[in-house]
Amino acid sequence: MAIKSVLKKIIGKKNMYRWYYIKKIQRCQNISLTKSILSCKFYDNYNKLFSKVSIEKSAKSFIYSIDKYKTFLYKDELISNLMIDYEKVLTYSLKDYKDMLSDDDFSTDESELIKGIECLIDREISLTDQKDIIDSLNGIKSRKANSFRDALQRILFFNQLLWQTGHYLNGLGRLDLILDKYYKSDLKCRVITRESAKELLKEFLEILHKDYYFKSNSLYGDTGQIIIVGGVDSTNRYFYNDLSYIFIELMEELRLPDPKVLLRVNKDIPRDLMELSVKCISTGIGCPLLANDSVIIPKLIEFGYSKLDAYNYGTAACWEPYMTGKSFDQNNLKSISFMEPLRNLSNEELNGINNLDEFVDLYKRLFDKYFDNFILEINNKRFNEDLLLSLFIDDCIKNKKDISEGGSKYNNYGFTGVGLSNLVNCLLSIDKFVFLDKKITLTEFNTIRENNFKNHEDLLDEIENYKYVYGMDEDEIIDLTNNITQYVSDKFKNINNPLGGKYKFGFSAPSYIDLAMDFPASFDGRKVGEPFNVHISSDNISSYTELFNFASRLDYSVNRFNGNVIDFFVTPNFIQDNFDKFVDFLLLSIDNGFFEMQMNVISSKVLIEARKHPEKYPNLIVRVWGFSAYFKDLPDEYKDYLIERALKSEGNSN
Repeated sequence: MAIKSVLKKIIGKKNMYRWYYIKKIQRCQNISLTKSILSCKFYDNYNKLFSKVSIEKSAKSFIYSIDKYKTFLYKDELISNLMIDYEKVLTYSLKDYKDMLSDDDFSTDESELIKGIECLIDREISLTDQKDIIDSLNGIKSRKANSFRDALQRILFFNQLLWQTGHYLNGLGRLDLILDKYYKSDLKCRVITRESAKELLKEFLEILHKDYYFKSNSLYGDTGQIIIVGGVDSTNRYFYNDLSYIFIELMEELRLPDPKVLLRVNKDIPRDLMELSVKCISTGIGCPLLANDSVIIPKLIEFGYSKLDAYNYGTAACWEPYMTGKSFDQNNLKSISFMEPLRNLSNEELNGINNLDEFVDLYKRLFDKYFDNFILEINNKRFNEDLLLSLFIDDCIKNKKDISEGGSKYNNYGFTGVGLSNLVNCLLSIDKFVFLDKKITLTEFNTIRENNFKNHEDLLDEIENYKYVYGMDEDEIIDLTNNITQYVSDKFKNINNPLGGKYKFGFSAPSYIDLAMDFPASFDGRKVGEPFNVHISSDNISSYTELFNFASRLDYSVNRFNGNVIDFFVTPNFIQDNFDKFVDFLLLSIDNGFFEMQMNVISSKVLIEARKHPEKYPNLIVRVWGFSAYFKDLPDEYKDYLIERALKSEGNSN
């Protein structure tokens, strides 16, 4: 412990980013903390960084090199969890970006950054003798991309820049749409065939996957490298092309956890594209995730995004809608814990409460206190100046203002939400056992809960067997859920963040284990430290149709659209034996109006065996939050929770 303390002092207390980066290097490279400290170099100037990074020689068709031990030095909160507009970097050269700049301090700094990027290009060129790569890298300086291969190389180059400068959770955008004209032009000119293009894309995906462990953020697999395919365009026509199919075909073939695909859907999606997607999902790799344009796009426009931007939305990391290349929006700043207001609930506060409505009113008063502290913490965040993002995110150049200062077109804050299911189940449990059946007083129930249900296993069994729960298509449950989220929505609706932007939140979060670890037992029968429920899910209902109907009736309006994912388990045999019916079910559910959907296709038997004998299942992939990962790489608490959920989904509570 003393050694770590000394090492922290060597690094410098003021910059926690440096400590985070070094710990990350230590973890993914499996080297000692001392060695990682001595190996890592941090630069406060892009030109220095780009002139010092080590460069790997080009591989087969492309060059892509990240020096894991060198990065840019950030002093404040790092802006990340977004995507630049790769269509724009394919259209504009560095010369074009220079021409956009003017005579001011912001432009001077950006001009220096461009010089550093040009230096890196020259260094990469010097390490390859492949004409295609040399021409492509030179082209970044002075012209737009002019071929399918050229476009892929340029995307890789700018993606590499983001990772090299320490940005994490980097999305890739609507690549089937962005690459469409290059693909079609090269096919027409017989520069490529479908087969050769697929081979290039295969190498492209393998390159992006290569630094999988380094790119991972909180857990291995959490990279944000999402490729979006399909989706409605601004004329309300469902867009898809041959590349949409190729990307999903390659996902099924490669069976890698990263990068991953998100498929934007609506009622007009071709059946064969949905069938291909289900075949891919049924491999167990957890993708594509489905995002329903018919529900999402109207909510984005209602919030204030332009129609054109809303129709071209992407995602920030897992599943939060993001305005590609136009937004500072930080959509994962913090999780709203719907359960937190009940953490220290006292019997004194419960005296005089005679019905569920009065208890809900108490909850709202407690939420007010939680909310005030929540907003205070968030608004005290300060973000680091970011010249790289300011160059590629609209409208920083036009406003001559850094993205950290509000220079971009949109400057909103977004939050994920955890424990909504648990809260609703707590309310339903209180209503049942206290107010309707009068089996126990509210203060007695609270005392039992505080004592972790010790010596009250009979009550715990009754709660766990009570099947009137979140996820059921029942008016009372849906109204109760919407009542809670409406209250939270109203709290955010009339205030602005320090950059003048709005606040938004969703009902899905990655923190269902972390935020529950020190949380006391709850009225829904959850014991101390047990995980909160995952996203929009329910282990106590057996019908997928009911869960989807429930999700379709939730209110996502105003500001409640920051990721709302149905999450469930299904066995491979179930899909195999009911393939056509399962495809029909998903198509009907899209039309019915769910927001987003992901699933784990795996049996509890396989998970249990992989938990006992990881060496036998080195490539077993599971869906975690909004990403996929190798099961063997997950912390034990995640493995155990996946097994528990799989067992319950199969009707086995043991």
